[in-house]
Amino acid sequence: MDSIFLNAGLAGGVALAALPVILHLFMKQTPKHVLFPALRLIQERQKRSRKRLKVKNWLLLLARIALIALMALALARPRLWSKASLGDTEVPTAMALVFDTSLSMGYEERGKTRLQEAKELAYEILKKTHESSRVFVIDSAEAVRQSGLSPSGARKRIEALTLRAVNRPLNGAVGQAYKAVAGAEQPRHEVYVLTDLARTAWDLTRPAEGLDEAKKDKGGISTFVMRLSPKVIRNVSVVGAEPQAPFASGDEPLPILVTIRSLGPATKRVAEFHLDGKIRGKEPVSLPANGEVQVRFTTPKLPPGLHQGEISLAGEPDPLEVDDHRYFTLDVQPPLKVLVISDRAIDADFVANALDPETLKASGAGRPFQVTRVLSPRLEGMNLNLRDYSCVFVLNVKSLPDPEWGRLNQYVRNGGGLVLALGDRMSKESLNDSVASQLMPASIGDLKTFKDLAHGIHFGKADIAHPLFARNTRDLLAELSSVPIYQYREVTQPQGTRTLLSYSDGKPALLERLFPGTGTGRVLLWTTALSRRSGITAQDRRESWNDFPIVGWSFFSIINDTVPYLAGVAGHQLTYNAGEDVRLPIDPSKRFSTFTIQGPGAKTGDTLGEPVSGGVLYIPAPPRVGPWTVTASRNDGGGTRQVLGFSVNPPADETKVVPMTEADLTTVFGDKDRYQLADDTKSLNRVVKNQRVGRELFPLLMLLILLVVSVENVLANTFYRERSSAGAQRAAA
Repeated sequence: MDSIFLNAGLAGGVALAALPVILHLFMKQTPKHVLFPALRLIQERQKRSRKRLKVKNWLLLLARIALIALMALALARPRLWSKASLGDTEVPTAMALVFDTSLSMGYEERGKTRLQEAKELAYEILKKTHESSRVFVIDSAEAVRQSGLSPSGARKRIEALTLRAVNRPLNGAVGQAYKAVAGAEQPRHEVYVLTDLARTAWDLTRPAEGLDEAKKDKGGISTFVMRLSPKVIRNVSVVGAEPQAPFASGDEPLPILVTIRSLGPATKRVAEFHLDGKIRGKEPVSLPANGEVQVRFTTPKLPPGLHQGEISLAGEPDPLEVDDHRYFTLDVQPPLKVLVISDRAIDADFVANALDPETLKASGAGRPFQVTRVLSPRLEGMNLNLRDYSCVFVLNVKSLPDPEWGRLNQYVRNGGGLVLALGDRMSKESLNDSVASQLMPASIGDLKTFKDLAHGIHFGKADIAHPLFARNTRDLLAELSSVPIYQYREVTQPQGTRTLLSYSDGKPALLERLFPGTGTGRVLLWTTALSRRSGITAQDRRESWNDFPIVGWSFFSIINDTVPYLAGVAGHQLTYNAGEDVRLPIDPSKRFSTFTIQGPGAKTGDTLGEPVSGGVLYIPAPPRVGPWTVTASRNDGGGTRQVLGFSVNPPADETKVVPMTEADLTTVFGDKDRYQLADDTKSLNRVVKNQRVGRELFPLLMLLILLVVSVENVLANTFYRERSSAGAQRAAA
C-alpha cells in the first residue's frame, strides 16, 4: 500500500508533541503552604482566578503541542495521493508514448514542426526514465502491436517517425497504449499522448479504446495529454483542384477549377498551374481573413494519353506546407463516337447538337464527341460497325427490322451502351415483340396525356447515387423539377430494372437495365421524348411530349453525361484523398498479367500480379501524397503495355487545424480525472509530479506553523505579562 508521506520515518516525530506535557508534569512546582493570616484576602482572590489561569495554561500547552506536531508533519511531507514508492520518484515504469503523425503535425512554428516538438519532449521524458523501464512507442498511423523497448531503443524508434498521409483516429492509438502497459510488471504505468489535438485526428463520436482495461489495471494508468496546438493558427491551403471531367478529348482544352482557403488574417499568394512537369499558368490571389477564393485555369490542347497536374502556392512562407499543393490526373482520349438513329431529322436535332454542336465543327475547336446521324430507313444498307461507337441513340423510331434489333442486342451484350427514347411515332407493339423486348428495360404500356397544361406534371425524384446525377446534384434536380411534361408512356417494370428518374406523379421517366458480360452493357429507356417540335398548336404539343430540351440546362447536362457513362469512362475516379482505395479501369480483353506501381519521388515501383476483377485494378490506400503511375504489361512477349495513373491528395479536413476543446477531451476519455492536460514542458513537469508524487501539503503546513507560532507567542506574552502584573501587585501589598 502506498504511503501518504514522502519521508514516512520522520512522521514519527509527531510523537514529540507529547514533550510539552511531560515537561509540564515533571517541572510543575508544588506550592508551599504558608499560614499567614494577613494574606487571607489575597488567597481568596487567588481561588477565584485559579480556574481562569488553568484554561490559559492549557491553551498555551495545546499551541506548543500543535507547533511540534505540525513541524514533524511538514518534515514528513504528506501528500493527498501518490504513485511513488516511499518517496522514490525514479522507479521503473511501463510507459507508452503515443505520437500523432497526421499531416497537421507538420505545422511549423519557430523553425520546428509539431512532430519535432513532440520528439524533443519525448526525449526529455526519457532522460528522467529509469533504465529498467519498458517504453512502447506507438505511431498513430500503425495498428501493429509494438513490443516494449529500453529508453535508448525508444529514442531510435522515435527518430524514425515521420508524418503519414494515411492515418487512423487517435482513439485507437490510445487504446493500443493502454493494452501495452496494462498489467505490466513495472510498478508505475503511464501513457503520454503527444498531439496538436486537431479535431480531425480524433473520432469525437466515440470514446477512446481500452478505457475499461485502464480502469482494471491494478496500479492504475496515468494519462498525460500534451497539447502542441499553435496559439495562433495561420494557414493557406489548396483544398480543391477539380478538372471538369476525368477525361478530355484530344484537342479540347479542359477547365481546372481551383479552390484556395485561408485561416487567419487576410493575405496574398500566387497560384501556379503545373502540367506534366511544366508551369502552364500563374494567378495572383488575394485571400480574405478566414475565407475562400476560386481560381480557374485551362489546360492547353493535349495529346492522347495520361497527364498529371499540380496546383501549388508561392509567395509568403506557410506554416503548414503539405497542403500548399494539390494534384490531379486526367486521361486524354480521342473524341467519343456516337451514333444517333431517328425516323426524321428533327427528332435527332436536340441530342446531336447537345453533344456535337455545329459551332464547334465550324470553328475547328476540340470536340469531345463526334456524332453520326442516320435516318432509320437508310440504316439497313449502310452496314455500320457498331463497335466503332461508344453508344447508340434510337430516338422516336416507329420500328426497326429484326436484324437491326439483333445487331443492337449483340452490341449491348458485348459491353455497348444504348439509349431508347419514346415519342409520337414509336409504337408499343414494335417494342414489346420478341426481338426488341430482349433489350427493353420495361414493357411499354398506354400513353398518359395531360390536356390541361396548368395542371401538368414535371420530373420528380432522381437516383442521386447514379453517375448521371452525381454532378451539381442539387441544382440539377431543381432544373428538372421545372420541366413541363405533357405526355409519357406508362411501363411495366420487371424485377432487376433500376429507376433512375421519376415524374412528379411517381411513375418512371428513365430506367436502366444492365447486361453483365466481358464488359457490362447498359440500356437506358426514356418513357418520354428527347425531341421537341417548334410551334404552339395542339399538334405541336402532341408531338413534343415535353419541354425538356428547351427549359434550362438539365437536358444538356444529362445528355453530355450519358455518353461517357455508357462508354465506360464516367465515374472512373483518377484523383483520390489519402486513405481511399484506388480502382483503375483497365481493358480486360488485353489480359495484362503484371502491374508495376510507382509512387511520388520516382521510387522503385511495387509489382503486383493479377489483381484484376471485372476490368478494375484495385490498389488499397496508397500511402504517399502526389502523382502515381501504373504500368500494365503482359509476360507473353507480345509487348502489349498500358500506362495508367492517379493522384493522391491530403484529406481536405487536415487543412482546418481546428483544435479540440477540453469538453471534447472529456468526451473521449470519459472523465476529467482520467487524463492530465499540459501545454508546455513546465506544465507537463507539474502535472507529472502531481500524478507521481501527489499534491504535497508542505506549503499549507508551513502556513499553519507560522500561524501557530504567532498564536503561541501572543498567548505566552499575554499570560506572562498578566502573571508579572499580579506578582507586582502582591509585592506592593
